Amino acid sequence: MTVLNDSLHNFDGLIQNAGDINVTGSIINDDSLTGGGALATTGLYELGGNWVNNGTVISYQDSVMLSGDAQLITGSVVTAFHHLILAGTANSVKTQTLNATVDGILDLRNHELATQQYEMLVLNADPAAITKASGADGFVSSLDTGRLSRATNSTSAYLYPTGTPSSISTLPFYYRPVAMTPSSAAHNIYGARIVHDPTADSYDVAKLDDTLCRVNPLYYHRLYHSLGGTSAKIKMYYDDVNDGYWTQIAHWAASRWNYMGRSTIGSGYGLTSVEVSNWSNFSPHPFALGSKKFTLDAGPDQNIYSGQTVQLNPAIGLTSLDIDNVQWSPSTYLDYDNIKDPTASPTETIQYTVVVTDRSGCSLRDSLTLLLMPDLLLIPNAFSPNNDQLNDIFKPLNKNLTKIAFQIFDRWGEKVFETDGVGEGWDGTYKNVKQDIGVYVWKIQYQLEGSSTMRSESGNVTLVR
Repeated sequence: MTVLNDSLHNFDGLIQNAGDINVTGSIINDDSLTGGGALATTGLYELGGNWVNNGTVISYQDSVMLSGDAQLITGSVVTAFHHLILAGTANSVKTQTLNATVDGILDLRNHELATQQYEMLVLNADPAAITKASGADGFVSSLDTGRLSRATNSTSAYLYPTGTPSSISTLPFYYRPVAMTPSSAAHNIYGARIVHDPTADSYDVAKLDDTLCRVNPLYYHRLYHSLGGTSAKIKMYYDDVNDGYWTQIAHWAASRWNYMGRSTIGSGYGLTSVEVSNWSNFSPHPFALGSKKFTLDAGPDQNIYSGQTVQLNPAIGLTSLDIDNVQWSPSTYLDYDNIKDPTASPTETIQYTVVVTDRSGCSLRDSLTLLLMPDLLLIPNAFSPNNDQLNDIFKPLNKNLTKIAFQIFDRWGEKVFETDGVGEGWDGTYKNVKQDIGVYVWKIQYQLEGSSTMRSESGNVTLVR
């Protein structure tokens, strides 16, 4: 049956459709509409105007196709659709003015289903119960407490193709789906909605726990668990070019955004994804993309000598792929100031500060000091070889020696120690015999790092016990 250039109004009666009813205008039901029966072939209601239900709709295997532009699902009574198909001009909007359910397939194709502040509940627990046109981003938008909800009864991933309302033309559009994977096959209902600007909704992105560094300021999701007690894996999809790079999911609770635990990075639908497993706390409802703080240690302060070079090597708690930028300051005496491990060749004492920024935009800074030591031979004038682990060995203390010829003589001029090994020293014995307390003479030839000249010095050392 075809109704051209007008609407079909079932004012007082029963329409039982096992075939096709095509209406240019609206379908208005004030009494009863049914399909062809539980065992009958599918019937189709196709309309270019609004779906208005004020009575009873009993759906068997029938389909309702909204093939016009700017159509309403409206009336005073919730419609229990079997198959609901969005059709017509690409990117047209079908808007709910009350709740609705689908127990078959919700086919979004390349259109927007605007639930407004109402719920679209897909009762068919098949993960494939929501479909879209190939390559198209048909999506569901919502306002306030509105949402797309889905019944589940398996441990498969259930997709929620959520997008921001196109009706809010002053704000950017985001198609950012969410997937929920229940941890058991028990019957549950989960819901989702995407929302612009968490801070504007009083979920301030500057209020963070001690683990988080940043939360996505552009948009967030409200996620619901309205039936059942099964935890679920939550996976959020985002565009890392336009949204920034994120590695975590954050949950708003206790007046701040909170870290939800270890996350996994992935991809799908041409987007990047972040997922957290076994999540059961859906109250309050706000969830957002986030990033964790990382650790940074510039390294210990170091004593250096003239002509000595030092490679800086901070400990950064990030993988190399997650580091966006490294900057050292000042750049004085550095071979590079924008790499992780530059080489420093200072001729004076200097403090270096490193600032590391990750791909999420989080930054940390830390500093270390290179203390220029005097260009002198550093050697003690006494030592105590008593095995107390303090000053037991007599030797030069310089860390910049490259060559050495070191000799020690007793008061009669007998040589009691000799070495050419840098770092070696006298333990106060001669031929395995402990030497007497007293004054000994030392002589040394040495070369410092960065110098080609051999220097000679001599002096006295007192052995005490």
